Amino acid sequence: MSRPLFQLDPRLQLCADFVRPGARMADIGTDHAYLPVWLEKQGRIRSAVAADVRTGPLAKAEENLKRYQTENISVRLSDGLEKIQPEEAEDIVIAGMGGELIAQILSVAPWVRQEERRLILQPMTCAPELRDYLRQNGFAVLREEAVESRGHVYSVMLVCWQPGHPQTGELYPYIGMLRPDTAAARTYIKKQSAALRVRGNGLSAKDPKEAQRLLRVADQLERLIPKEDLK
Repeated sequence: MSRPLFQLDPRLQLCADFVRPGARMADIGTDHAYLPVWLEKQGRIRSAVAADVRTGPLAKAEENLKRYQTENISVRLSDGLEKIQPEEAEDIVIAGMGGELIAQILSVAPWVRQEERRLILQPMTCAPELRDYLRQNGFAVLREEAVESRGHVYSVMLVCWQPGHPQTGELYPYIGMLRPDTAAARTYIKKQSAALRVRGNGLSAKDPKEAQRLLRVADQLERLIPKEDLK
């Protein structure tokens, strides 16, 4: 007998919302295969590969495939996208790891550079470095939303290969496509502003020019937030 389906936490739920209906998807760095299991049970995907570089999470993923009686999900030991075939992954979710590692995974998989493919990226750290990588390497952020989960706020990006149209602007590396139209986005922007202010103040003696730039960006970000939300 199939067990009642679980709820995804808000972070994974937003990633799920970005996956296109009927897609073949790959979940890189899978969290016990919760995301692909949920998507299959909701009838949202055609098939999935749940991949991880460690055997422990894959063993847990296998248990969940059996527990929820999935039909079109496979589990695979893979360093990033190394063992994933292009035809298996129209939509690729890379979530729950640092932005620099996400960029590294993309950099060694040239087949992701196809306009019809979609990347759903959720960095835990180093989001500005990831956005810079995307901008410098022909990727465009089509959509970006912030989400609060377990006391933290994260950004989820929907990305595709779109060379020749780099996203610009001094604020882009820090907030990407986010706008202060949700509480989570405002929290994210405030945190970015505060972090830049700390960095800027720390560089005031060593690199005054860079310190001035960071503090200017922090001010610009702060001005995006309604005054009542700055308290």
